Amino acid sequence: MPITNNKQQGMALIMSLVMVVIIAMIGIAIAQQVTSGRKSSAVHQDHSMSFSRATSGVHEAEFVVRQQAYHTDALLNPDTPNNLVTPAFTKIEGGITVSDDEWWQNDGNWVAANKVTVVSDAGGNALAGQPSYIIEDGGVDSGLVLGVKVPKRRFLRITSKAEGEGGAITYLQSYVAFME
Repeated sequence: MPITNNKQQGMALIMSLVMVVIIAMIGIAIAQQVTSGRKSSAVHQDHSMSFSRATSGVHEAEFVVRQQAYHTDALLNPDTPNNLVTPAFTKIEGGITVSDDEWWQNDGNWVAANKVTVVSDAGGNALAGQPSYIIEDGGVDSGLVLGVKVPKRRFLRITSKAEGEGGAITYLQSYVAFME
């Protein structure tokens, strides 16, 4: 069997290097996608936890409203001493005082409001995420029926704020009405 001298053209080497580069690029893309998915799920978890905590604040405030609505102390009446209700937040626009429906977006209002209640467990310990709420007076509706004694409805707006991990903050509002 004679020995022949074949010259190597190098095409197999070039093709294998191209395949290695393509596989490396696909691997990097998959790694980036997995990392992005993990970050996205972590952010979703943070927001989900803060929402759950804000919900606990709303539930606590609604429980207090149900408990105090017809109590003899009338702690939901803004005119009663030591009440639980904050007067409606207002702002001045064009020289006129109007209702401020976006007061909760300003952290200074949460600090300045003296009726902020921090939700705690049965032992009095603050909960994770520091859920807190404010019960805001929404006024009284005496109805539109003239000449008939109709019970008045008092409206309250409950605003709850809670934090999640990673800086996620959730604000949640609920409206409650009860007859006076």
